[in-house]
Amino acid sequence: MKTQINEIGVIDKLGNKHPVKFQKGLNVVTGKSSTGKSALIEIYDYCFGSDENTIPKGVITTNAAIYYIALSINDQDLVIARDPELHGKGFFRRLDVFNSNDIHQDYFESQYFIAIDAFKKHLRSYFLDIDDVDVSLAAREYRKNKAKAATPSIRSFSSFVLQHQNLVANKHALFYRFDQKEKRDQAIDHTKIFLGLVDQNYFHLSQEHERLTTEINQRKRQQNANMRAAESYKERIAPVLIQLYAMMGFEGTPITPQALIRNPQATKEELDKIIVPEKIDYNSDAVTKRYNELDHARTLKTAELRKLQRKASSISKHIDEESKLEDNLKGFETPEHAHISSTTCPFCHTEKEELAESAQKLKNAIIKVSGNLAHARPMRAKFESSLVEVERQIEAINNDISQLNSQIHELEKTEKRLDEKKSLYESILIAKAQLFMLLDTQNLANDVELEKEIEALSGQLRKITGKLNEYNIEAGLNNAAAKVNEYMSEIGNLFEFEASYKPIKLNFSFETFDLFHLTPEGEKIYLRSMGSGANWLYSHVTLFLALHRYFAELGERCAIPSVIFFDQPTQVYFPNFNRDNSETFEEQKTEEMEQRKRSDEERAVDEDIKAVENLFSQISMYCDKIEKENGFCPQIIITDHADGLTLSNGVSFEGLVNGNRWRKRGLIEPVPE
Repeated sequence: MKTQINEIGVIDKLGNKHPVKFQKGLNVVTGKSSTGKSALIEIYDYCFGSDENTIPKGVITTNAAIYYIALSINDQDLVIARDPELHGKGFFRRLDVFNSNDIHQDYFESQYFIAIDAFKKHLRSYFLDIDDVDVSLAAREYRKNKAKAATPSIRSFSSFVLQHQNLVANKHALFYRFDQKEKRDQAIDHTKIFLGLVDQNYFHLSQEHERLTTEINQRKRQQNANMRAAESYKERIAPVLIQLYAMMGFEGTPITPQALIRNPQATKEELDKIIVPEKIDYNSDAVTKRYNELDHARTLKTAELRKLQRKASSISKHIDEESKLEDNLKGFETPEHAHISSTTCPFCHTEKEELAESAQKLKNAIIKVSGNLAHARPMRAKFESSLVEVERQIEAINNDISQLNSQIHELEKTEKRLDEKKSLYESILIAKAQLFMLLDTQNLANDVELEKEIEALSGQLRKITGKLNEYNIEAGLNNAAAKVNEYMSEIGNLFEFEASYKPIKLNFSFETFDLFHLTPEGEKIYLRSMGSGANWLYSHVTLFLALHRYFAELGERCAIPSVIFFDQPTQVYFPNFNRDNSETFEEQKTEEMEQRKRSDEERAVDEDIKAVENLFSQISMYCDKIEKENGFCPQIIITDHADGLTLSNGVSFEGLVNGNRWRKRGLIEPVPE
């Protein structure tokens, strides 16, 4: 997102204003230690909604009443601010046209301070329009208080914008706030939103996709339940129906059990038409055949039952033997040694060694066998599992036999009724009534209707899936990574990486946010394994410049502000500058040279100055290049000790500093008394 900071400033408790003005492209704030350079990055973070005020304690925090930023987002001018006394609120005010003179103590009226959560959401709306990022409403139901998933926040932008002093050359971390896993995961997950790969409609489509999938699965489960219920009904209805047909003397099956189950009401009406006295075949032996079939089936099942019962008895016996063996082994002790006696001839008194050798072998065998017995692996669990399986089979066979007995008993009851001179039709009516009673208890959903509903829902799901596939997030992230890697290859080779890493080939993943150098042999060397502070610095700078080049190409599709802060990037060359108290940078360079002589450090200060000048030169040229390609470029703010540099592209270093030199003053000047 095209963003430019016009001014970062402090209103002190006396009402005085202390502004730091910035321009497009590269900006440099230079000065000695403890002047407030690093405070600028913390003021930015605080004004962008940080819950914690991390501005360094000292002159600034003692005297500051208001911290503010005047910025432009897509040519809309805004002022945002925080009052430490109103920590739970943020200040937000739009401007028609930015004019630094308009910003003063009275500008920060109380009605423009709003609750910090509302402030962050309001500011976020200038970068992206999104309210709900849940892809699963079911997951929301299980979340505490059924809250929505965390939506993208302006806080996530900080990871792509801020490179603090302790981060810019860090080998263990690349991004601000990634030491907090939850914030790291959110930033990575939200990147697809920041890059414009998805929008609010994507998440609504995802929720609808889940809803339709759930409804289809529910109906399919109902179908499966109906199918299982139908099988159960078939097992109960089929014997009664077949018996009814046998009593009528029918050879075939006018109405199948399946037809009865599918449409009970219609088939009951058909049965009323065919189960009538005039259709009874009194000469048929169908009942006898049916009886013989059932009796034969019962005989087979009984034989199978006896076989399973014998198997269960055998397994139980093995389990008992196993238990006895375990009890015996508990009292068994492996002999520690065996006594071996030698034999002597009673005549010549010669000792015989053969018996001693045999005894030794026997001893070894006893120890081995006893050891094996003591450590024998129990088989009870396997036996018990087998017994459970057999008992289940026995239960199923018993149920089958019970059903067969019941059917045989019904036929015998029919014969008995006939012996008692009851009419055959009367027995048929009893069987018919029994069948109708079973049918009346059936309450299955209409499978035809279910199938129609599933097809309609599936059609909607196909349309939703097609729309979701158009987003093609994976391809978008891969393309983004390919672009960034291409730019890193171009940018990285302009910096002073160690010779062993040249040509540098950095690779970045938008899925894991890992960075590594790929050697010509295909080996991945991650940042933590790339020795030297210079390598770590240039890896950070290369990655962030490549990222923001890609962001600039995306234009308004990218929500991430086009701003980068690099705090003290030259510290890898001049670590002693952290104690820089000189009136001029030249004085500090001279002191650095003396310190290196005293410590016998071989690398010359001038050599490091050249590396630093190259760093600033390449960043300056980068800004020019991006502006030519896209019409605007990221605004890069560097706070550092370096000064008076000569850039290779002819840009005046003084113009980059633009009055922000703090060697004889600090951010707050003059300091209130």
